[in-house]
Formats: sequence, C-alpha cells, structure tokens
Amino acid sequence: MNSELPITVTQEQRDTYRRDGVVLIRGAFDQDWMAYLQQAWQRIRHLSPADTYRLPAEFLAQDPNLSEEISANRSEYAAQRKLYTEQAEGFIRFKYMRWWAPEFAKFVLESPAAELIGRVIGANHVRFFVDAIFMKEPDCQTRTYWHSDQAAWPALGEQIPTLWMPLYPVSAELSSLEYIAGSHGVEDNSWPNTFNAKKLGRPRERSEYFDWEQRRSDPAVRFLAYDMQPGDAVILHPATYHGGGANLHPTQPRVALSTRWFGDAVRWDPRPECINIPGMPLSTMQSGQPVTQDDIFPLVWCDEASR
Repeated sequence: MNSELPITVTQEQRDTYRRDGVVLIRGAFDQDWMAYLQQAWQRIRHLSPADTYRLPAEFLAQDPNLSEEISANRSEYAAQRKLYTEQAEGFIRFKYMRWWAPEFAKFVLESPAAELIGRVIGANHVRFFVDAIFMKEPDCQTRTYWHSDQAAWPALGEQIPTLWMPLYPVSAELSSLEYIAGSHGVEDNSWPNTFNAKKLGRPRERSEYFDWEQRRSDPAVRFLAYDMQPGDAVILHPATYHGGGANLHPTQPRVALSTRWFGDAVRWDPRPECINIPGMPLSTMQSGQPVTQDDIFPLVWCDEASR
C-alpha cells in the first residue's frame, strides 16, 4: 500500500480547486489500499449495532451530546436513527471509524491522503479531523440533500477540506456525487442537518440549505459529476455545495469514504448546532484558538519546506 503520492499534483489542479471549490485527482491511491478498504467496509457493515461505535468510554462520559448521538445510532429503533442522520432504506452511514475500526485509522495515518490534501490546498501542515463512510445500494432511490459542510463544523478556516473517494466504480450519469462549481464563494447562512441541529430546531434567522435543483436548467450554474475508479479522489472545499442523487446503477453499490482534514490557520468556532467530535466536546473548544490537540487531531503531514 502506497504511503507516498504516486502522482504529482499540478498547478492546474490547484487552480481548479481554488476556482471551483472541487477538483478530481485520478490514481492517488493504489489498488492495495482500495482492496484493504473494501474489506474493512464489508467487515463493519455486517457488525451488529452493539458492535459499532465502540468509542473510548471516557469520550462518552465527558460528552453527553456525543453519548446520546451514539446511543441513537446504535439503536434498533428507526425513529432514533432518523434523528441521527438521513439514514433510510438502502442508505447506510457510519462515522468516527478512526476510533473504532482500526483499518480506517491505518488509512488516515499511513496513506498519502494527508499529503494529497496539503499539495492541493497549499497547506504547510495537515491534521486529521473526522471521517464517515456512505453506502447507497443498487437502485437506491434515496437522494442526499444539497448542502455544504461548513455550517456543521465547529471550526473556521479556508482549509477544512473533504477527501471523497469511492471504493467501487461510480458513474457520473448513474451514481456520482454532484458539485456546484464556484458555490464556495457564495455567502451562506444555512442551518446544518447535524444530530445537535435537529434537536435544537432551526431558528428563524437561519435559512435551510438551498436546493440547487431549482437551477438545474440555469446555464450560469455548472453542475459537476465524475466517472471515477477506485483510487481516484475528489477534494472539496468546506463551503462547496454538493449532493447525491439516487444510485440508479442496477448492480453496483455506491460506497464512498469521506475523510475531513485541517490545514493551516484553522481556529475553533464551537456552536451548539455543530457536529460532535469524539474526545473534544463543543463545551471545551475555545473560540478563536488554533487546533493543537495532537491526540485527537493528529498531525499527519508537513511540507518539508516548512520544517
């Protein structure tokens, strides 16, 4: 499994990311990594609810919101799971795998993912933030709402990207995630769809996520989608709108791993509607302070030129 990038990130790719808020990188991970992650996915998807989300006990003890979220997600009762996420028939999501599935921790710490992030966004240092994995079964009609990630993060900064990578081939026409080019430059006051935000309810002064389907026929809007193979990756700006249509492929599931990262000049901005972070309750984050907690957010890559 490759620990160094097998490709060279080009200036054109960096420029594309800055302009569009999203860029496709082909062949970033070798097929040994992809086979390893496919096996890891098959293992965790067949676990019983009680065997998922085995986070350190001290994380749950110190963070009631996280404890409640984990209990809801592990519940066999659909009403509780629905509070946790948009989980529906044919659509499965796990997250926080770094803490309870060692294969994903290995990917975070030993793959070239952090270097790829740093090279594309121009960061000198890259820390791991959080992860999730999504599956839509073949012919799954569930759509993922249009959204950007920024509103859900308890941190501020331009360098909080997502690396989205399919574990199996995806088709732009049938099963790809879609992105709105340039939407990261549009001011947005949307209320997120997190566990905590659902409990609180959306205040009047905050808008719902904009539904970009309303502008599907607008020639001024560029909808981007990609044919991708295992080993390819998309890097996404935190403010870029994206959404997932139904998986219309008759035989192929869409399984994608999303890892989120901190680059330079990222500072805490905890708000009660944000996502829960294992090991770092929202109440302990000091607004405006830099992210420095190595045990929770490991520093995975540094540019040699910045040492």
